[in-house]
Amino acid sequence: MSDESQGPGWWLASDGKWYSPEQAPGATPSYPPPTYSPPAYTPPGGQYTPPSAGGQPLTAGTALSYGWAKYTANLGPILLIILIPFGVQLVLSLISRSTISSTGVSIAFSIIANIIGLMLSIGIFNAALMVTRGETPDIGRAFHSDRWVEWVVFAFVWSLMVVVGAIFCLVGAFVVVAIWGLAPYYFIDKNMSLGEALSASSKATSATPGLRVALALTALAGVAGVVLCFVGLLATLPMGYIGGAYLYRMANREPVAP
Repeated sequence: MSDESQGPGWWLASDGKWYSPEQAPGATPSYPPPTYSPPAYTPPGGQYTPPSAGGQPLTAGTALSYGWAKYTANLGPILLIILIPFGVQLVLSLISRSTISSTGVSIAFSIIANIIGLMLSIGIFNAALMVTRGETPDIGRAFHSDRWVEWVVFAFVWSLMVVVGAIFCLVGAFVVVAIWGLAPYYFIDKNMSLGEALSASSKATSATPGLRVALALTALAGVAGVVLCFVGLLATLPMGYIGGAYLYRMANREPVAP
C-alpha cells in the first residue's frame, strides 16, 4: 500500500491508496516454486554405513579413564570373565602334557583347545558392551552366543590379522587395531558377518576424527601390563577392552552409560 503508484499494475482503491498488483481483487497469489530433496542413497545389499561422530575427536585418555572406572566398579565379575579363558587353557595344557603321548592325538587336542580358546574370547567383548549399556556383567551372558561357528571363524581371522601385523616390529598389530579394532563390537552388537564387521570398522575409524589414534593407544595401554610379568594384564586388559567399547559407542553416536 502506498500514497503513490509504484509502477505498472499498481491500482487505486476507493480509500485513495495505491496497492500492488498482487493485492488486486481476483488476483492469483504467487508462491515460491517447490523444492525437491532427493532421498538418501542406500547402498545395495544393505551395507552398513556408520554415522559420523560429528567431527569431535575421540581420545584414548577419555576411553581409558572410562574403562578403568567401569572395571573397578565391576571388578569381581569382569576379573572372573578374564580369568576363566586363561584357567581353561591352563587346564587343557596340563592335560595335554601329562596324558597324551601320541603326536597325532596331541595335535588334534591342541586344535580343540585353540577352538575353545577362541570361543571363550567372546566373554570380555560381551562384558565390555554390557557395562557401556549400564548393565552389570553377567558371566553366563558374557560367554553366550547364538553364532558360535561364525564367532570362531571371526575370532580366528581377526586374531590372525593382529598376529601378522605384530610380525612387523609389533607396530603392525596396532595399525590393525587402529583400523579394524571396532570389528568385534560390530560383529557382536550389530549381528554382522565377518566382512561386514571389518568394513564397518574401517569406515567408522576413517570417518571419525582421532578414532584410529585413540584405538591404537587404548590397545597399547591394554597390553602394557605385560611388563609386570603378565600379572599387570589383569588390570590393563579389561580397561582396554572397555575403553574400546566406549570408543565404539561414541563413534556410532550411541548412548554410553555414565
